[in-house]
Amino acid sequence: MGVDASVDFGRLAFKALPVCGNEGLWFSAHLVEHDEVFEQAWTIYAEAFSGLERRTRREQRQVMRHPLYRFSAVMHEGSVVGVLAWWELSGFCFVEHFAISSGQRSGGFGRQAIALLQSRVACPIVVDVEPFGTDHDAARRVAFYSRLGFSYSGQSVTLPAYEGKPTSPSNLMVWGASLDRAGRERVLETIGREVYDQCVAVSYPSAV
Repeated sequence: MGVDASVDFGRLAFKALPVCGNEGLWFSAHLVEHDEVFEQAWTIYAEAFSGLERRTRREQRQVMRHPLYRFSAVMHEGSVVGVLAWWELSGFCFVEHFAISSGQRSGGFGRQAIALLQSRVACPIVVDVEPFGTDHDAARRVAFYSRLGFSYSGQSVTLPAYEGKPTSPSNLMVWGASLDRAGRERVLETIGREVYDQCVAVSYPSAV
């Protein structure tokens, strides 16, 4: 009984409490659809990711009920400057989507936001990115996370696709741990089970 209550409180805190930094930047609590801040965050999300890379509004509505998932606005001095969609999984934090508004990307908010997340989680952080060398944007994202201490796995993986969309290869980057082949398999199995609720198809082509 005591353990269950503790777990429930932890889940509530993960969803309900804001995460505050010391540079005027903070993450909102888990957002509620149709709230004004949600709509601003959703606009940034929809602009930053193509239809293949993001959930539909209906899918988002469903996944927002999940106790392990948090959809937060990145706030700076009362303004929405970005969006962070992340999961508190078994053994690591999985950042499913992170973006700063196109009009705010020169302000250092991306670096501050990831640094804030790193300072608040007590576990490794995993992100998936397009394979390095795919295009300029892919190279830029890999360089961004590398500067913040993330390691790039040269072995491509395939995560489950969103509803009605094809799968595509991606690469994992991790902060606070290293990923060998067995580690990648554990991460993918956890993401598949706890995020997508299905088996994960993994491919191992030659390193990028």
